[in-house]
Amino acid sequence: MLPAPTPRRPEELFRLFVGVALAGIGGGLPAHARRRLTERGWLSELEFAESFTLAQLTPGPNAVNLAAMVGARLAGGLGALAAVLGVLFPGLLAMLAASALTLGLPGGLPPTLQSALHGAACAALGVMLTAVLPVLRVGLSVRGGPGLAALTFVGLGLLRLDLLPVLLGLLALGLWLNRPGQAGGEGAA
Repeated sequence: MLPAPTPRRPEELFRLFVGVALAGIGGGLPAHARRRLTERGWLSELEFAESFTLAQLTPGPNAVNLAAMVGARLAGGLGALAAVLGVLFPGLLAMLAASALTLGLPGGLPPTLQSALHGAACAALGVMLTAVLPVLRVGLSVRGGPGLAALTFVGLGLLRLDLLPVLLGLLALGLWLNRPGQAGGEGAA
């Protein structure tokens, strides 16, 4: 069992997540959050991977879910609120400024800006892939992890099945494979 994380003050979490949001352009927020949280010793890689996984499985924007879960884990309800406000604040200001600047433009965004955004989308893909690495490390170390990941990809990516039934089925299978008392499983005595 991992030691409980050191409680943090809500204002520390607000500042951390403002910084993460500013550096997390293009979907890189989870990668920046992981680095900053683990370098400070606030979360281990495993704790971050657990929080990130839950954030992805919970309805709503992943970045907000992650901030809420990390904030609650480190400083309770006020920590969750501070972290969520921190992650939302820079984006809110940027979107308000972008909207104010482009609202009056006839025909939408200028072609140069549209072209730049297309190029930025490619960079954003690379940034998002960096967020997958901690979850991948944990997933590969779990009993049946590679098989569960492959089944998820087949069900969602290839067969285009609905998320909820695939998630519930594979969650049940994962719980069974890693049940407490199972030799070699997470909960083995």
